[in-house]
Amino acid sequence: MKLVFLCAPSRLLSLFVFAALSLSAPAQQLGHYIGGFTGLDNGSSAPPGLYAAAFGLVEPINSIKGPNGNTVLRPDINVGGVIAAYSVVTPKKILGGDYALAFMVPVLNTRFTSNLFNASAESAGVSDILFEPIGLGWEKGRANYIASYAFYAPSGDFNPNSPLNPGLGFWEHQIQAGLTYNFDKKKLWNASGLTTWEINHSKSGLDVKPGPIFTGEYSFGRRFFKYQMNAGLVGFASQKLSADSGSGINPLLRGQVDRGFGAGGEWKYTDIKHKLAYDVRYEQQFGVQLRTSGQVLVFSVTFLDLLLPKPAK
Repeated sequence: MKLVFLCAPSRLLSLFVFAALSLSAPAQQLGHYIGGFTGLDNGSSAPPGLYAAAFGLVEPINSIKGPNGNTVLRPDINVGGVIAAYSVVTPKKILGGDYALAFMVPVLNTRFTSNLFNASAESAGVSDILFEPIGLGWEKGRANYIASYAFYAPSGDFNPNSPLNPGLGFWEHQIQAGLTYNFDKKKLWNASGLTTWEINHSKSGLDVKPGPIFTGEYSFGRRFFKYQMNAGLVGFASQKLSADSGSGINPLLRGQVDRGFGAGGEWKYTDIKHKLAYDVRYEQQFGVQLRTSGQVLVFSVTFLDLLLPKPAK
């Protein structure tokens, strides 16, 4: 039994990372999705049912990288958030796959301090909400596949004149496709991959349009304890596909693109008796250019309310 919640989670913590970055150094425009938010089983869909989850995210930032990966500043940036997420996977079939829909509501907080500039700032509030009207999942032999479309609505407060904002101030389309493959007949050893494509609109009140972004996430793990636990290695690579555009772009960054990588580990456990699933994932960022660099910690608790009839005893 595979239990995965929301294979299209958001890069919502990056809302504050960009704002904090703008206080201290030239920064690229970030999208909503954060690399490292998914890992094990990210190419699988959950069984038909209703799911509700609470995500916790912590992203301590220890440096800001320049265009060649050099450290241009070592500020103290602490980004944290709580996200309420809801998902329904229906028995309805579309193109042979289970149909799902979901939405997520984030509440974020960030604190920025820099001894170099003797500056500090803090902001908190509801950020941009994610809606996923189309999610499809297939299972064939040892493989599972997913594909989805979602969009971010600029529901969070955004003031173009403020250094820190809960929202990013623009609409974004998000397309995802993923695969989970089991190497053995018992489906113990597994690997997965998820690709995310972000297509952004212009920022409200600014002549700035973030370029499209690609993020690829991968995992390799093994299941234990009668398939209730899955543990292994995870990682990601994120690359802006074309430069930001608009008259509001910093001349020093015009024509440049940012990137980042990360790797770490993950542990997942499903308590079938109490209908709860737990997940903890930690990744260290490296190879970063024109972004903040640090760690990513994601943990979640998911309530499982399966709609499938229970098997006869």
